[in-house]
Amino acid sequence: MAKRNGSSTLSENVTKKLQSEILAGQYEPGSPLTISELAKGFDVSVAVVREALTRLATQGLVLQNPNHGFSVRMASEEELNSIIEARLINESAALRLSIAHGDLTWESNVIAVHHKLSQTPEYKEVNHKLAVREEWSDIHRQFHYELIAACPNPVLLDFCRRLWDLSDFYRHYSTPQQQVRDGRAEHKELMDAVLNRDSDRAVEIFRTHIQLTADILFDNR
Repeated sequence: MAKRNGSSTLSENVTKKLQSEILAGQYEPGSPLTISELAKGFDVSVAVVREALTRLATQGLVLQNPNHGFSVRMASEEELNSIIEARLINESAALRLSIAHGDLTWESNVIAVHHKLSQTPEYKEVNHKLAVREEWSDIHRQFHYELIAACPNPVLLDFCRRLWDLSDFYRHYSTPQQQVRDGRAEHKELMDAVLNRDSDRAVEIFRTHIQLTADILFDNR
């Protein structure tokens, strides 16, 4: 049992590390993920890497082909539009429910994580290109999760988180050569609408916020 638990922990760690690297853009969309090379790089067994890749395939960040192994998912305008449409439907519903059911503790949590987000630099320069800082990415995820955290429907929340992972892949992939959006202002405006319990305004801002990701990506390809 101890051995199984240890293997499971290793797999979880490798899954998180690979997920972080994929979302950070360290692998090009469509690039192969060779199990033996990854196992050597992470200093773990092939079985651990295979389990990690299978988990990421379930999340949609990795593609699994019986004849060609694993690869990073491809990026397409059609798929991104589908993801955005699904987020607009599901996350907007979760946001409305969260605003309706959220209490003072929830409001405090939203304010706290927004403060952390506003004080954390978003980009760093890597090889003369902008790249999203991992710390900022984690806090950004927390902020959007917290906005809908008071939604009482756990199935809806889980679906929103899965869609977020897919959307986050594209957001990293769409990092521009120059900063072309005022993310801090967008997040502040969204938080204010949520705290004012203005569901219609919050959903409108949210819609514009995530649509801009697609606009930046496919205008800068």
